[in-house]
Amino acid sequence: MTDIFENAVHSIQMGIEDFQSNDERRPVSALRNFYAGVLLLGKQCLLNAAPDADPMDVLASKFAPVLNDDGDLVHQPKGFQTIDLAELRERFKAFRLTWPAGEIKDLQKLRNEFEHYHSEAPKEAIRQAIASCFPLVEGFFAILERSPKAELGDAWDVMLAEKKFFEKLKRECDGTFNAIAWWGEITDRAQIRCPTCGSSLLYQEDVDNSDPAEIKGRCKACADSFSAEQTVELLVETQFGADDYIAAKEGLDSVIHDCPECSNATYVETGDTVKCFWCDYAISGRCARCGTSLGVSNMSVNNSRVCDYCDHMMSKDD
Repeated sequence: MTDIFENAVHSIQMGIEDFQSNDERRPVSALRNFYAGVLLLGKQCLLNAAPDADPMDVLASKFAPVLNDDGDLVHQPKGFQTIDLAELRERFKAFRLTWPAGEIKDLQKLRNEFEHYHSEAPKEAIRQAIASCFPLVEGFFAILERSPKAELGDAWDVMLAEKKFFEKLKRECDGTFNAIAWWGEITDRAQIRCPTCGSSLLYQEDVDNSDPAEIKGRCKACADSFSAEQTVELLVETQFGADDYIAAKEGLDSVIHDCPECSNATYVETGDTVKCFWCDYAISGRCARCGTSLGVSNMSVNNSRVCDYCDHMMSKDD
């Protein structure tokens, strides 16, 4: 192993030590060190895949075309800047390496915020970012065929405990919504994000409440509270936001709409789901005049029994 691997291990260990400290100045150091260590592990995976190559030929961010002594065109590293996270992922593909499971974007975002904007992110948000990154670290060690416990020592035990602790909090937060009838339909719960701090630890204060209109949402990480409308809209966006984005890119009708009944952005219309998650209103049936299926995009606002076109034609007849 090269010095990069040793630096990766030391950076992760220092990051965990900083994270455990009660010193208010240490969170930025924890994020900086842990993030750097994870990237260095990934870079070591690239070096292992090309053991005979010059390290800069593998890790350089920029290359310049030059002619060698034989007059052949070759590409040499330009400067000493090495690849960033996005380039690391691209180079994994180029080296036919599988990018491990795990999420590092939250860690990157928090690290950048602390570096440049003096983020006020709570320790729970940092805990979540580190826990989300845990499978990626484990995956890099697997590629390197090294034991994370043997290399990281006590830091590995702390990471395991953090992952276990976060997963426990996540289950508890998710469980507070169990009384809501449609909660089982919200499957991508890990992607719920607090709009204030980015944590996915959202919960409702009254675990027995079954009425979406009575939800009192709160974030376990930053303690911000959210109205019932905000909470339901966040949950709907979590589950259907990606579908809505894809539909917009492909020029199709939106998936998430303002509900014709309650006006909240909680009405969903897909092949499988047609209803408002706030008031349970659902459009069904066919136009009484032309027989076309009715939906939120074509139902007349003046007459719920007919489509827009027929309502227009009927008004002309009048």
